[in-house]
Parts: sequence; C-alpha cells; structure tokens
Amino acid sequence: MAVPKRLRYEILRRDNHACRYCGAAAPDATLTVDHVIPVALGGTDEPSNLVTACEPCNGGKSASSPDAPIVDDVAADALRWSAAMTRAAEITRADLKARMQQRVIFLDRIWGEWTYKYMGEVHMFDLPASWEDTIDRFMALGINEEDLIEAVRIAMRSRARDPFPYMCGVLWKIVRERQQIAMQIVKGETADDGA
Repeated sequence: MAVPKRLRYEILRRDNHACRYCGAAAPDATLTVDHVIPVALGGTDEPSNLVTACEPCNGGKSASSPDAPIVDDVAADALRWSAAMTRAAEITRADLKARMQQRVIFLDRIWGEWTYKYMGEVHMFDLPASWEDTIDRFMALGINEEDLIEAVRIAMRSRARDPFPYMCGVLWKIVRERQQIAMQIVKGETADDGA
C-alpha cells in the first residue's frame, strides 16, 4: 500500500531527509518512506510506523522486522511530533480566539460607539467586508485598543464621508512613526530611558 504524498513528505521532513537505518542523506541517497513493521506483518500507515530509508536499506529489509532500538527511536520521534502538533494547535487556537475577541471589542466598543441619525433612526457607520482582516493586520503590527480608539475618534471627527479608510490612514501613520522610532533605537540614535 502506497503512503500518501503529504504523509510521505511529513515523514521525510521529520527524519531530516536522512535514512534512519544507515544515516545516508539526500541528495546523496535516494530516499523512500518505509514501514518499520511491514504491512505484510500487520504494520500500518501511522507516522509512528513510518521511517525514512535509503533504497538499499529498504530493499534489504524486505518483510523482516527491524531492530527494536530503531523502532523505539521512531516511536519516540512520533510521540514528540504528536506533542508538538498538539501544542501548535493550542497556540493557533489561542491566537484565533484573541483575534476574535479583538474584533468584537473593535466592533462593539470602539466603532460601535460612533453612530449617526438618519430619518429618526440611529445607524452605525458602514464597515467594508474585509474590516476584520484589516483590524487583524493592524493588531499584528502592534496597534492596540487605545490606538484604535484614538484613530476612530480622529476619523469620525474629520467628518470624512467614509471614516474607515480615514481611520486606516491614521493607523498607518502611527505604524510608520513607531517604525521610525524603532529604527532610531536600533541605530542607537535615541536613548530609551523610560521617561
């Protein structure tokens, strides 16, 4: 049974593109993904049962079981990889949750504070369809809630027909100012004494 391409790629990457039996590495050796416990003996396509092997080692092994230390190494690597993937999922989920909370704060507490009356009804200013992505990008650049509050205040008081792009312009100005300050700090042109 052939190992799927994506899984084969992950196994090669996990094993640093080197044969786990003899250490031969790409590009000097032609590598394959081998079943530690062969399919003929009940082995599966689980990552813990797959290993990078050069063609001579893979061909010489046939349907025999490898030495136990190699199996133990592969199992330990698979456990480490599984733990790392679990941690990576936790990190990305936490990042998404934080971004979602920042969007709600922006929509409800910052943008939503500014309204206008039209024909006796209170309306919130329109947001473009991509507003969430825009806010995410600004937050990734170090813009915080206070910056957003100030930028929205400036945009709304400008009486711009469309305040969102105006707010973005204010935020880009803040980002550029901070980049200039950071550049000066890196070059040692200003002292950061906390004052």
